[in-house]
Amino acid sequence: MTFRALFSIISLAAVLQSTNAALTRRVACPDGVNTATNAVCCQLFAVRDDLQQNLFHGGLCTAEAHESLRLTFHDAIAISPALEAQGIFGGGGADGSIAIFSDIETAFHPNIGLDEIVALQKPFVARHNLSQADL
Repeated sequence: MTFRALFSIISLAAVLQSTNAALTRRVACPDGVNTATNAVCCQLFAVRDDLQQNLFHGGLCTAEAHESLRLTFHDAIAISPALEAQGIFGGGGADGSIAIFSDIETAFHPNIGLDEIVALQKPFVARHNLSQADL
């Protein structure tokens, strides 16, 4: 009996998931290969491919991949202790500030070593006309 109830729940979940996927409208990107739920996102597929091929050496988990993830994490958790002490929201969120203010931000002790990946990523930002936060 328990197995039958579990099977029914799983079946219902599968039907609901496939129905939701069928109702999600997708647009074909101009590259003729990718689709997205928002046409604005189509330009990011070229960025993804460029990063995979030229920064991550064909999609390998190299030091550049590790440091890019570290940069994203450190950029997202950045806060201002001085503002927090005053009871004011001290920031936070992946806004690209470490790369934008790299001469200051990469000198902060937890961010030491991020200057190398910031420098490696700058050509990608320029080539694809992105903001640091978009990368």
